[in-house]
Amino acid sequence: MKLPAQRPILCATDFSEPAAKAANVAAALAARLDTPLMLVHGVDEHGELPASYWASMMDALRSQLHDEAVRVRRTGTQVEEVMAGGAPDDGVVNRAERADARFIVVASSGHGALGRWVLGSVSEKIAESAWVPTLVLRETARIEDWARGGKPLRVFIGADFTPNSEAALSWAAGLREIGPCEFTVGFVDLLAAERAEQAARAPEGTPPAPEMNEMLKHDLRERVSCYLQKESVHVRVLPTSGRVDTHLLDMAAEAGADLIVIGTHQWHGLHRLRHSSVSRRVLHTARTNVACVPSHHVVSAATPYISQAHRVLVASDLSTHDGQAILHAFSALQPGGMVWLLHVAWGSANHAAKLEQLRRLIPTEAMAQGFKVEAEVVADVDPAKAICEAADRLDVDLICIGSRGPCKRPTALGDTTLAVLTRSTRPVLIVPQNLS
Repeated sequence: MKLPAQRPILCATDFSEPAAKAANVAAALAARLDTPLMLVHGVDEHGELPASYWASMMDALRSQLHDEAVRVRRTGTQVEEVMAGGAPDDGVVNRAERADARFIVVASSGHGALGRWVLGSVSEKIAESAWVPTLVLRETARIEDWARGGKPLRVFIGADFTPNSEAALSWAAGLREIGPCEFTVGFVDLLAAERAEQAARAPEGTPPAPEMNEMLKHDLRERVSCYLQKESVHVRVLPTSGRVDTHLLDMAAEAGADLIVIGTHQWHGLHRLRHSSVSRRVLHTARTNVACVPSHHVVSAATPYISQAHRVLVASDLSTHDGQAILHAFSALQPGGMVWLLHVAWGSANHAAKLEQLRRLIPTEAMAQGFKVEAEVVADVDPAKAICEAADRLDVDLICIGSRGPCKRPTALGDTTLAVLTRSTRPVLIVPQNLS
């Protein structure tokens, strides 16, 4: 199939009133992006309709699709009509991937031929299985007004410190091509209660931990700034417990969001039994528009690539041999990358003095070579746990940690180094003290 010069927007239709409103929005978005619109009807070829009725039904569906395309073309939008076979959701998804669509637009409800377009069925299946972002519309008036040059769209982005957030932020940033946006980014911190309980069990005289809420806000702002540098973005971190999807929806409602953007893993089959999906619950429950962005929207799972370290965490106990680990961290870093130096303090430590010691370990040539460096001291009675949590919070590509001697066997490693190695879900580089 010869692809169009521009990636189209694909709009799925079942000829219902909600689908017609979704097509109006899709046409307005296509006009703003100066790109074609592909209007697709997914035909249920697995239904129980007798074969004798199949030909006449297909003729009727083609006629309905043509009439809807004619209506949409009156807006001045270039429209391609497509009948996609298989099942409604499969046909739409396959066509979107073959056409390399920018994204899919679909109404959240409606009921068409054979009664297969049921609320919470086809639209959710498309959003959960497509390899391109899917915009599920519930309230079309505001988003259509924005797409036609109206007031800024209020966008809420559900964030965490995973590649899902990178995908959601990247796609949301692209909305500025269509019109002005007001962004709110929300993160639900479920570990706050655990940290409070841990602090309560800490030995007497242990200084209070740094304000984690502010640290998380700082790290989140830094990540957001990679995608939304010029905008005034409201960043909110909510320390709480319970279901993440419920809290995200509450934050979106408080922000008056016209659109929620959230990344998705898109687990399939038995994987759904082992992984709860925040995006699926948000999509099913939200009362406003939702955009589901697959994590491979940034890097496709089917695309081979060479892993590169852009973010490295160095765990330091402030001893002199840590210099080797820090130098190796910078050597593994790509130009313009970021290194965090982390020291975990416990007991009656002077955090300000420890932070100054940590900063003195930063190589003088690091800044001159364009690297970014930050130092951080956190309080925790379990250093390995604190290091792994920081690595997840900062979403680093590599943890670098020093060892006091040659690593000839696992038991020769220090307790903290071994614990980090066994607990971490990220690559760990261990640098022996006497490395020449």
